[in-house]
Amino acid sequence: MIVSAAISIAKTEGLHRVTHGAVAGRCKIQTSTKTVRHYFATQVDLWRAVVIEVPDLAGEAGELGL
Repeated sequence: MIVSAAISIAKTEGLHRVTHGAVAGRCKIQTSTKTVRHYFATQVDLWRAVVIEVPDLAGEAGELGL
């Protein structure tokens, strides 16, 4: 669910907009920023999870230094 929310944000707003708070807000069930951080400690961890699932975003990830 967390990765799906992150992918949704990345596809509509760009990978740079994938943050813990944005992902928590986009989840289909109530989720806190703290919960997202539990599973993905850093924003880079979130980005990596997205790029693994959606390799087309690798170019943007490279621009962000990933």
